[in-house]
Amino acid sequence: MRRLKQLVCALAILASLFGTAMAQGPVNASAEQEREYDAAFQEMLRKPADLDVLFKFATIATRTGDYEGAISALERMLLVNPDLPRVRLELAVLYFRLGSFEVSRTYLETVLASPNLPPEVRSRAEQYLAEVQKRNSPSRFVGEVFAGVRYQSNANLGPPTSSVRLFGQTANLNQSALGTADWGVVGSGYVRHIYDLGGQDKGALETQLTGYANRQFQISQANVSILDLTSGPRFQAFQGIFEDVTIKPLMSLGYIWVNDVPYYGSYGSGVEFGALLSDKLRNTSNATYRRLMYQDSGYLPFNSLYTGNEYSANTTFQYALNEMVAIFANGNVQRYMTDNSPQYSYVLLGAGGGMQFRFADPLFKSQLPWSIALSANLQWWNYDQPDPVVDPAMSRQQNDVILNITLSVPFDERTNMIVSGGRFVRSSNIPNYDFTNNSFLMGVSWRF
Repeated sequence: MRRLKQLVCALAILASLFGTAMAQGPVNASAEQEREYDAAFQEMLRKPADLDVLFKFATIATRTGDYEGAISALERMLLVNPDLPRVRLELAVLYFRLGSFEVSRTYLETVLASPNLPPEVRSRAEQYLAEVQKRNSPSRFVGEVFAGVRYQSNANLGPPTSSVRLFGQTANLNQSALGTADWGVVGSGYVRHIYDLGGQDKGALETQLTGYANRQFQISQANVSILDLTSGPRFQAFQGIFEDVTIKPLMSLGYIWVNDVPYYGSYGSGVEFGALLSDKLRNTSNATYRRLMYQDSGYLPFNSLYTGNEYSANTTFQYALNEMVAIFANGNVQRYMTDNSPQYSYVLLGAGGGMQFRFADPLFKSQLPWSIALSANLQWWNYDQPDPVVDPAMSRQQNDVILNITLSVPFDERTNMIVSGGRFVRSSNIPNYDFTNNSFLMGVSWRF
């Protein structure tokens, strides 16, 4: 089951990278920024035609999240002097952030028509125009990729001591099977294709390919590779009422390798529900079925004993306390039933939650906020029957505690540096499965 432990860790990392990332947006101002904002606003009232004063206020307003105020100041600058392509570009960016893509496109086209445009301004305008056109197209691709390095205090997820159970008796593991520290490289990402079906229910066909791979520097048996494909239409559940409720039936395919050897393939189906319950509260829930087909190999000669059916459901609630702080809570249940090996069948219950903080850039004073995400998850596993190879008199039970903290530092609108620390503790009534793994991850993500 150690290969399953490694797979659980890989899936937890994949969810952490793309589940806790926060979208860039307005942030609440600190007391010092509020004072700076008020002073700039008063100065703008005294000098309403001073371009430097107007631009200063627009910069501060953008930094503190007052996009509408910044837009008002920049548009006033154009009334004073219409020949300001950089100002038009900033207006286009602000309207883009507010989701007004047509207005943004108009400003961008005006910028690109300007003579003697500096190369850096033209490049940025072309980038945003391409993004606007992509958002307005019925068919578009979006995605994110991540690459980094990771340290683990227990890369092979081995037990802390050599004393384990074997056929109901105490046995001693080889020292090489104990928990061992290692460094490695990690890569992950997803590509999502969205095709607007053009109906009144705002239906769209969504197809997503997700991938993950890690390569350890020393412990190759901890290498895990994952490919997962889902596809299905998303549409409004009701017409005229409850318009913020969406349903997405989906089909899925997946494949996983451990130590570069085929581990299992899967297929399945499910349904996802999304609902905006209030201006600040959103819920996402799903229920899925998967058929998991484990493959025997020279490295894993009895792997097919794990073949079976997985039924799972989970729900997540997200609540925005304000523009700077959001909290979330999640719960999940999973039932796995093997075809012929009840000792590997189990029920899994999970619950967790966390907080996300956004704050103004403390170092470079850019307009892009930094973010910190904290999460904690608990899992309880109960297996159907004892494993006669391990202990024929005791059914396995185990508890997981998974903690994570992630700092995201944006380099630009699409690129972020990610620094993450985590702790994974598994406690079991059978010592074979106990482990603790502390990890550190650092890398760069890029959205497109």
